[in-house]
Amino acid sequence: MDVKSLRWQYLRLMHFPLPLCAFSFATLGAVTSPSIYLDRLLWTYLIVFTSLCLASYSFDELKGRSLHTTIPEDHLRALGWTGVAASVVAGIYLAITVSPLLLAWIPPSGFVILAYNMELFKGRFHNSTTFALGWGGIPTLGSFFLQALTINVEAILLAAAIVVFSLAIWTLTHDLRGEINALQEVAGKVDGDVMIIRRSARRIIWKITRILCYSITMFTIALTYYRFLP
Repeated sequence: MDVKSLRWQYLRLMHFPLPLCAFSFATLGAVTSPSIYLDRLLWTYLIVFTSLCLASYSFDELKGRSLHTTIPEDHLRALGWTGVAASVVAGIYLAITVSPLLLAWIPPSGFVILAYNMELFKGRFHNSTTFALGWGGIPTLGSFFLQALTINVEAILLAAAIVVFSLAIWTLTHDLRGEINALQEVAGKVDGDVMIIRRSARRIIWKITRILCYSITMFTIALTYYRFLP
């Protein structure tokens, strides 16, 4: 595989624009806190990238090639565990420099990455609830806590809203897609019309998913501008 092709595979692994959602969730948690520290937000971005993007997508691809890349398995393992290690080290650094209370966020975050993406415990935690809490709830609430070192009702309500939003993403990319695949099996294995309809439906699902990602990103930018810029 040439360098250009391999580079494209790694870009594909990031599953853009889904990472925009994770960064938006973290940003919303920070900008709704009473005070905001830019350095802590940047550390949050680093943790989101290494854990939810690098580690999660690498383990996902290693488990079932859901993104259909040709990245070697040893590369995916290295990327995944590097992402986990980097996020844990960043969390420990923040616990030392900001507050030891931040150590409490490391175990649940690590558990979600490993149990969900690697489908540990016979895949028991590879479900919509774990996805919504790990991909939406924890980044939002954790980002707020890193800024304020406390949690209030507003933060809980925001995290709950993000969890619901994440459930919508899951429903599109997992439940609805699964129903379409099941419909194809019922209609016929190699029927040309069914295959065309399935491809069209999958494109529409991905289009709606992209729209949701861009919409939450634009909302986050608008809210950030409203709070911090004249």
